[in-house]
Amino acid sequence: MLRYLIIICLFITGTVTAQDMNGNWYGVFTTPQGQKQRLQLQLTRGVGYQLKGMLKSPDIAKDGIELDTIWYKNGYLNFTINKISLKYSGNWNSIRSRFEGAFEQVGNKTSLNFSRDDVKDLTVTRFQDPSVNTVYDVEEVKFVDPVDKVLLSGSFSHPGVNGPFPVIILISGAGQQNRNNEMLDHRPFAVLADYLAKRGIATLRLDDRGVGESTGNYDSSGIFNFAEDVKAAVSWLRKNKLADTAAIGLLGYAEGGAVAQIVAAADSNIAFIINMASPGLDGREAYNRRLVQTALAYGEKEAYVEGYVSSYQRYLNVLALTNDPAERQRKAFAELTAIYNHFGDSTNTSGRQHFIETTYAVDTKAEALSLLQYDPAAYLSKIKCPVLAINGSEDIFNEATSNLKGIESGLVKGGNQFVTIRTFAGLNHLFQRCNTCSTEEYATLDETINPAVLEFITRWVQLLY
Repeated sequence: MLRYLIIICLFITGTVTAQDMNGNWYGVFTTPQGQKQRLQLQLTRGVGYQLKGMLKSPDIAKDGIELDTIWYKNGYLNFTINKISLKYSGNWNSIRSRFEGAFEQVGNKTSLNFSRDDVKDLTVTRFQDPSVNTVYDVEEVKFVDPVDKVLLSGSFSHPGVNGPFPVIILISGAGQQNRNNEMLDHRPFAVLADYLAKRGIATLRLDDRGVGESTGNYDSSGIFNFAEDVKAAVSWLRKNKLADTAAIGLLGYAEGGAVAQIVAAADSNIAFIINMASPGLDGREAYNRRLVQTALAYGEKEAYVEGYVSSYQRYLNVLALTNDPAERQRKAFAELTAIYNHFGDSTNTSGRQHFIETTYAVDTKAEALSLLQYDPAAYLSKIKCPVLAINGSEDIFNEATSNLKGIESGLVKGGNQFVTIRTFAGLNHLFQRCNTCSTEEYATLDETINPAVLEFITRWVQLLY
């Protein structure tokens, strides 16, 4: 399995007594993708100062998970949760009044500190975030997707009263996002909306289903459901006097680009689409290339990567081609077991079970499964409006060359002559100027979207209108 290591320096200066361990301890965990999550360690002291406890993640779930073992002596803290193959080891730093240590799960390790200081807010302000006092108008909007009966809420940003204006509907990528497509302390859709509105272009951005004031069940929805939400947004704009009905376009980021393709293929009145780091390959091929790019980015040898990717093919075929859920799970579990036994520690039964259940749960969510079964070529050939497709050269999720080529080929095959393809050198999946360009770096970079990308998108739209 793919692994990453973070070297941790532990400082031991003094101890905290067993009696003082009782109560709540707080920390912030950073995922491999740079996403921050708050953690709360609840410890209680029993007979003879024996400790027991529970670990909570308030940003993920209300309920906690009980610790299976916990051991504390002379400033050293260790606890495990077998169900999720988790182990924590930390040492007390009396100068900083906290435990400083390492969180380890299925061979992956990252730093994690616990202190008595409750973490109330993880919000980080970036230099490209819009000012509170904008020079354009932002309206709160609500409308209903009549197909799935979902109430959608969002923000309509426009230059002012002297419309109508060209409008771009911003479509978020994979995972449940708010209207700003917020991730890793960055708000790229807020940055885009701000930049475009100042240059005469309006935007409509929405909270995904189940986020903010939008209703609906995100987990049971796939890309074709999200396409219905976008169609409802198009209908709402076509009734708005500030929107130029002949200049309504779609911008899809990552998997949101697939949603834009689906909508534009079915609606010849869509004026243009912009694909940012979007798929141009069928779902299984995209999954394969993502595995390769991620493994190489973490320094794995090519021979290992080839074997790793090859081992996934039977599993992906099961997901894409098996319709019966029970049969799909049975076959997929068998394939994932073989993968783990070959590339992991076959004697670690709890680790294997966690890997199987977690991988299958992620890959069979409605959104992930719909993407795995999606073939862009079938929709790209039906799109006749102008299309801009862009990628960063260092994108390890939707690799630039193959995906841009796939988008271009699909469009040209259908006779579309209004295609612009651009790769931005040195930019990652989020269109940030990167150094190592690994996923861990995303949150550490202060840039949300490289200025050259913002200007290129704006100029391209302005040339159309």
